[in-house]
Formats: sequence, C-alpha cells, structure tokens
Amino acid sequence: MRPTLPQLDDWHLAGLQRTADTARAHADVVSASVDDCSRAISATGSWHGRARDATILRIDEEVDHGYEVRTVLLRIADAAADAHLGLDHARAFVLGQRDLAVGEGFTVEPDGRVSHPDPDRAGAAGVFQLSIAGGLDEIERLDSVFGTSLRESLADLAAIRDGQPDLTMADGTVRDPDAVAIELAAMSADDRAAFLAELSPEAQRQLVIAAPESLGNLNGVPFVMRIAANEIAIRNALTREKAKADPDRSRVDQLTAMLAPVPNPAGIGGLDTAPSTTTPRLDMVDRKFIMFSTEGNGRMIELLGELTAGSPGVGVYVPGTSTTLDGSGSNHVAAWNLADQSGGPILLYMEGDFPQNLTSSSDGAPSPRFAAEMAPKLVDFGREIDRAVAASTPGTPVTYVGHSYGGSIVGSAEQLGLRADRILHASSAGTGVFDTGWNNPNSEVRRYSMTAPGDLIGIVQSYPEDGPTVPGGIQLPGNPHAAEALGGDPDEAPGVIRLDTGFYGTATGGHDVGDVVFGPDGHGGYWNDPRSTAFQNIAGVIAGSEATAYVERGIETDFVDIGLGDNGNGAKEAFDAAKAAAVAMAAAAFGITIDPYADPRVTDNPGPGARIDIR
Repeated sequence: MRPTLPQLDDWHLAGLQRTADTARAHADVVSASVDDCSRAISATGSWHGRARDATILRIDEEVDHGYEVRTVLLRIADAAADAHLGLDHARAFVLGQRDLAVGEGFTVEPDGRVSHPDPDRAGAAGVFQLSIAGGLDEIERLDSVFGTSLRESLADLAAIRDGQPDLTMADGTVRDPDAVAIELAAMSADDRAAFLAELSPEAQRQLVIAAPESLGNLNGVPFVMRIAANEIAIRNALTREKAKADPDRSRVDQLTAMLAPVPNPAGIGGLDTAPSTTTPRLDMVDRKFIMFSTEGNGRMIELLGELTAGSPGVGVYVPGTSTTLDGSGSNHVAAWNLADQSGGPILLYMEGDFPQNLTSSSDGAPSPRFAAEMAPKLVDFGREIDRAVAASTPGTPVTYVGHSYGGSIVGSAEQLGLRADRILHASSAGTGVFDTGWNNPNSEVRRYSMTAPGDLIGIVQSYPEDGPTVPGGIQLPGNPHAAEALGGDPDEAPGVIRLDTGFYGTATGGHDVGDVVFGPDGHGGYWNDPRSTAFQNIAGVIAGSEATAYVERGIETDFVDIGLGDNGNGAKEAFDAAKAAAVAMAAAAFGITIDPYADPRVTDNPGPGARIDIR
C-alpha cells in the first residue's frame, strides 16, 4: 500500500517490534520445551522395551515438529523486525522531507506533490517532490515485501499446527517432506535440480521448513531455496548459541550481523563499516547466504546483489589466509563494494577452512591441503553458478577472483576443471597445488593478475615447487602452490595479463591519497580502499569494462630500494625483504619501532599505466 502523508502521520510502528519480540520469545519457549523433553527421555537409560521405543519415536516426531514451529516463529520475528526497521526509517525520512519543505514555504499535498508560489523555486520544489516520492516508493515496496512474507509465514504456521503437512508432488501424489529431503540428499545435483523444478512454490517452501540445514548446502537446489533455508539455519544456530551456558560472544555477534539488513549494493555510495553498524538507508535489503555451516572455523557463501538480466558480470571472490566466519566482516564489506562498483552480483566464497597462520607447514599458509580440499568444492559450486546464470541472466560472464591463499584455491580449481570466463589472481600465493596446467573448459577464458611491488608474497611466487638448490647441494623449501607445469608466479604464467596495483585513492589505513600500493601492506591494503587502482581493476575485470595495465616502478624508502628488474626476481625480492627485516629488528633491539616500508617514493615510472579493454 502506498500511504498518503496524513496516513503516515498516524502510523504507529512500535507494534511491529512488539510482534517480533513476542514471536521470538515464543520460539525460545518452544525450543526449550522440546529440548527438555528430548533430554528427559534420553536420561531414562534403565528403561527398555517396546513402550520406551514407541515413546522415543513419538517424542522424536514432536521434537521435529517443535523445531519446525520454532522455524516459522523465528521467520515471523525476523520479518516483523525488518519491517519495523525499514518502514520506521522510511517514514521518518518522508515526514522529515515534508516538514523541511513546509518550513521553507513550500506546499506539500497529501500525495507528496510539492509546489511554491514563487516560479523561481520550481526546481527546489521538484527536488523535494522527488525525495518524498522516492521515500513513498520505498514504503510501498517494503509494505509489499514484508506483507507477503508475513502472510506466507502465518499460513505456514497454521498449516503445521498439528504437524508438518505432506507435500503435493507434480503428479498429484503426496509425500512426507522429511522423506523427500532424505531422497534429495542422495541424488546428483542435476537430478536434484530437475526434481525440484517440478514442485510448486508452496511445496518448495514447506520442504525448506522441514529440512533447512540439509537443503541450504545441497548443490542442485535453486539459490532462492538455499537462501531461504540458510536464513532459517542461521537463526537456529543463533538460538542454539545463545542457549549455551557460556555463549561464544563473537559467534553471537556474527550470526546477528548475518541476519541484519544491509544497504543494497545497487544503491548509492560505498560501504565502509561492518554490517551491524551500518546506518539504515532507504534501500536496506536482507543478506543472502547460499551456504552456511558452523563446522570448523565456520563456512558460508554469500550473494551480494542480484542475479538479474542486464548484469554486466558475475564475480566470485575467494579470500585468503586467516579467513573465518566470525572474522568475515571485512570480506563482506569488500565484496559489497565490488558489487557496488562492478554493477553485478558478487559471491563471497568461504566453503571450507582457510589456513590461520603464515608459517606452519602443516596447518598454515605454506600447506597446500586447504586448497586441495576446497578446490573440488569450488568446481562443483561453479556449475551451480553457471546453472543460476543460465536461468536468470544467460550469457553473463563469470569472473573468479582469488586473493592470496584464495588465488591458490582458484588456480587449483581451474586445474580440476573450473569453468570461468575470466580469472583474476590478486596477490596470489601461486598457480595451483596440483602438477598440471589449467584445465578450464572455456577455451576463451581470459586470465589476469596483479601483485604489489614489495609484497612479500612475491618471494613465494618466484620459486618453483621444489625450491632452489644452494651450494653444497642443499635444496631449500619451495612454493607448494606452484604448479609444475605453470610455475608459482601467476604474473608471469603464459597468457596472463598483468594489471597494475597502482595507487591508493582514499586517505585510510595510514595511507594518503596518491600513495603507491607497496610493501607488505600492499598485499591486502587495496581491498579496504574501493578507490584504489587495484580495487577498481578488480571491479573492471568483473564488469568487463576497463583496467589499468601493469607498470614496473622503482620505489624507495629511507631503508628499502626496490629497483627496476627486482619484481619477479626471487633473489632480489628476498634480499630487499631481508634488508627491511634487518632494519626493523635492529631498531627493535633499541626499543625503537621502524617501518622500513614507510613513506615510499616512486623513483621510476611514477605515472599510471595504460587503460586496456577487458574482454
């Protein structure tokens, strides 16, 4: 419904928040009750026989039913809370614009039209009218979206009051949804997709309610169903975590942030804060997760933006070392800004555990096992992306961006047959952990790379898998992310176009506008600066527009001098890094902190690189 301004004056939206609080409280009561019942029957260890077996079976059925009721109640609570947040902000914006216009002598009609007796102020009247109309449009959209969601949830709650209803199949037969979910789990992704395509939207929704944890992570399940299922799974995980005697505060905060709305990447302006602290705007949207698990360090795949016709490109961003679910806020912000700048949807890919340190050969960045474990999953999920793109925006190119260790994951996946239109290695650890070349089914794939001068990962890139042999026949450790057929440096691999990391565009992170991206901080600092050359190059590759070609520069500081020819030369890069480390260590011995890479000056080729078309 599109309200008039007088109707907005009379709106009292606090009831929506009370609805959310009441529904959430009832969900907690249901959850605690069925859990208590389950624990009580489990404690009857000395009771045996048919009566006990029958009792356990019946209680298990009711526990499952209780969880389904809790799921719908939490969905109602979430929709009511989001409706309150969005409508309250939009209402305040519209009425604020109305009051401001009236205060400046404009006449504002109930439907939002604005006028002024002075013809010279017609332009200002038009600006006010556009602002008010935009706010009313957003109110109408929110009313439709949340009204539909709440109606569907209330219908689902009524339907499952006495138990989960059977599903009506395409042939008219009815099936138990739990049995269907078990059957789906045993299918191939293609068979799963074909099976679900025959179900009605109502049956799909009931199936999601019955088995959210299963459906949310199954390939072949449409993204819209996976998103709905994982929203439930995240709510359930949050409820379980809060119910613990000693809840993990970081996990509670992360799950809460995952359920909080964020600005639409298709809106105006960048995102530079964590989702939970973002100031509400008129274009807030729910976050969308195509995969979620609390296993290991926590896992997820998030979709930012929409897979819609007209998208210039789809991006898949694979981050690097130290990535975890609880610490993924900065990755989310970077992916949001990529969606904002590229104009296309971005998938933040974290379907596995990442190394958590830079040194351990068994469980740190030097270990190839994380890439070897995640690469096959990325290949499989790539097929799901292609399936979704073919259904919603056919022909749109898909780009995979791997940063640091994520570059090794992407390279390894391409060795195993990942299909991509474009690949971008950003400060990549290597070309892949398997002893083969890249095996992309797309013969027209375009590959790009970029590594900042002075980035310590350049040393790793420069060595082959087996490492160099020094005098005395001693073989030093090499790069485990170096493919035997490709070497370890994506910047120098055949057919790869190297792009410039260039310069920072924002005064942030200790950098000034125009500072060169350089040194250890240049390994990832550009991800926090959407206006940097490097970040804009990533967005340009995803969008298929333009990027800045690589320029080799001479750069020096008071303690480090990287000359032309050092880039890509492992010995020279190692010498530069060793000299910088020696300076820092010597200063530390006297209680002095020195950053050998501070205040870099470009001594050779200070200008930007040439602009190139991305195909």
